[in-house]
Amino acid sequence: MDMNNTAMGKHTLSGPAKWLAGIALTVSLSAQAADVNLDQIAVVVNQDVILMSDVRQAMRRMQVSEGKNSKTDTLAQRAMDGLILDSLQLQAAKRAGIKLDDTNIDEAVASVAQRNRLSVDGFKKVLQREGIDFNGFRDNLSNQLLINELKRQQSSRSNQISEQEISDLIASESEQITKGKSYHIQDLLITTPANINVASFNAARRNADQLRKMAITSKDFMKTRFANNQATDLGWKSSDQLSFAYLKELTDLEVGQVSDVVHDARGFHVLKIVEQRGGSEVKASQVRVRHILIADTAPDAQAKAESIRQQLQQGGDFATLAKVNSADTGSAKNGGDLGWSDSKRYVASFAKAVETLPLNTLSPLVRTQFGYHIIEVMERNEIDASRQALETQARKIILSKKQEQDYDAWVQGLRNDAFIEYRQKP
Repeated sequence: MDMNNTAMGKHTLSGPAKWLAGIALTVSLSAQAADVNLDQIAVVVNQDVILMSDVRQAMRRMQVSEGKNSKTDTLAQRAMDGLILDSLQLQAAKRAGIKLDDTNIDEAVASVAQRNRLSVDGFKKVLQREGIDFNGFRDNLSNQLLINELKRQQSSRSNQISEQEISDLIASESEQITKGKSYHIQDLLITTPANINVASFNAARRNADQLRKMAITSKDFMKTRFANNQATDLGWKSSDQLSFAYLKELTDLEVGQVSDVVHDARGFHVLKIVEQRGGSEVKASQVRVRHILIADTAPDAQAKAESIRQQLQQGGDFATLAKVNSADTGSAKNGGDLGWSDSKRYVASFAKAVETLPLNTLSPLVRTQFGYHIIEVMERNEIDASRQALETQARKIILSKKQEQDYDAWVQGLRNDAFIEYRQKP
């Protein structure tokens, strides 16, 4: 939409400004009607009041935001409900000591105006033509910032996510995740006839569980035998040739792994991925490193580190010297071995040394905030981190949803415990 000042009288709010103007916020006691003394109280919320002018302004913002989709028969009730929830959250923000200064609010107003390609003065004129009081809009924006900060602080407490939740989300999206992939699959099947009774069905399931236990330890998956199971090498199958039951398991498997028991119309299956190809893969480099750390607090730390490095160059045993001298007690007991890790997890100077050092070569002394390190890269490997990337994305999605749900429940609890008195009917 053209927002140039040449189209006088034709401006309407768009994008973020329209959204913000449509937010039904505020427990404002400032003058939004011509005469506050004559304004009526619409709702009492604990120690605060919502005026009818507040309700009318909220209704107007909702009409601007929703346009023709606005349901006028419920507009007043929705405006009141929104203002009540906002009032309760603002009260909670005040109790939590959350505050804003004028600079924060002015910057937010300027940002909204800029996103609509307007100056602040131009933005004020557009709001005026839309029948929206600028001071009321500014108050609303301030309140939104307060509520957002309250939500951030409250939601930070919801951070417990189980591995099962992550697996369930990945499984539910398995058809999309496996799109474009092909799998070489081996299948152990215990059949169940269509008219099987409950007792026989349960027995077949127990047999399948036993079959899976044997398959995990079997040297030859295809020769695993239990309860007359059938072994079939399915060869290469594209993801669109496989049932959802199969795909749900395949998203959780890597090459060479054995699946949980899968049930479909034919019976109970135990699957193994022999190979896979296609799809999008996320590669990650891992390194196995060992080090000896001489802490800064040690007397003549640098000289001591140089002395140990010389001993290593002359044939000293790395593991022994690490156990005796390293200030990193966690790795010292393992001879300085830090195990497999992504080098990016280390501090910058340590990571740079790890990424550039030839295998089985002593580094020069590497200085970090922890002290002086003597580093040796023992192994490097490139792994398929697709599953790890999926789990990271799933964790973010679940966390966001859980925080939203927990916060909504918390706000509803505020309402349940609040004193709310309607003085005016919607």
